[in-house]
Amino acid sequence: MATDKNKDLFLGTEIIFADGKKRTIRPLTIRNLRKFMKIVKDLKTEDNLNDDDIDVMVDAASVALLAVDPELAEDREALEDALDLRCFGELMAAAMGSDPS
Repeated sequence: MATDKNKDLFLGTEIIFADGKKRTIRPLTIRNLRKFMKIVKDLKTEDNLNDDDIDVMVDAASVALLAVDPELAEDREALEDALDLRCFGELMAAAMGSDPS
């Protein structure tokens, strides 16, 4: 059971995606966190994103969404249409167990 300190994280963070759908993102389990961290280690934090950076972002988002929306997580084209930079940042923060605001 979640402690009071972690209650908000346990309940998840509602994020409105670029496709207009609201999804509740909870922190990743250790199993999915391992997959996620292997992907995001290659993510650059520079302002100039290239195709490789965007591919890494989509791969990371796919792992973060596996438990929430598996159909979207497995459909790369639909996932790219559902993501924008704002919701991607919120998704990454929520998946890592941080406050996205």
